Amino acid sequence: MHPDFVLKVESVMVGNKDLLSTACEKIDISLEGVRKDRHFGFSKTAGVREKRFHEKGTEIWNSRQWSAVSVEELAEIAEGMGIPEVKPEWLGANILFSGHAAFTQLPPLTRFVFENGVVLLEYAENLPCVFPARAMRQEDPTITEAQERLFSKSALHKRGLVGWVERAGVIRQGELVKVYLPVAA
Repeated sequence: MHPDFVLKVESVMVGNKDLLSTACEKIDISLEGVRKDRHFGFSKTAGVREKRFHEKGTEIWNSRQWSAVSVEELAEIAEGMGIPEVKPEWLGANILFSGHAAFTQLPPLTRFVFENGVVLLEYAENLPCVFPARAMRQEDPTITEAQERLFSKSALHKRGLVGWVERAGVIRQGELVKVYLPVAA
């Protein structure tokens, strides 16, 4: 089966206990997510994004085992904020892709099939919030309060994707990734 298109892995990262992530040579992926990442696990506690259905703190299935952003959309966010760059580490991302201008607009259940056999399934858009903007400003003191406030608006529909692991393995920088859009039922 031919992919709908191909992306390239520009970098891989592991999320720290705070929001930031750290770039590394490779990331080990299990069915629980990115090993040593703050979002690792089959379950998580419900937070503000799940409040419609679950009381805060309730244990629920982890639909956010990984997060990814694109080079193209990070450049658009930076432009909207009037800053030179937005680093994927500032957003706590696990994977930085290149090759698709509307990455965040990919539909749920899009599959990412990596050269080494890893398969990731997209769940949803990663909605912007105030925490990455604060982290960005802490990492780069030249970012002003006014620019920080522009993050949520600039990052809307450009903040990347989250999802879960369908097949475990290792993801390395430089890998090509076949992307398969969901087939309508």
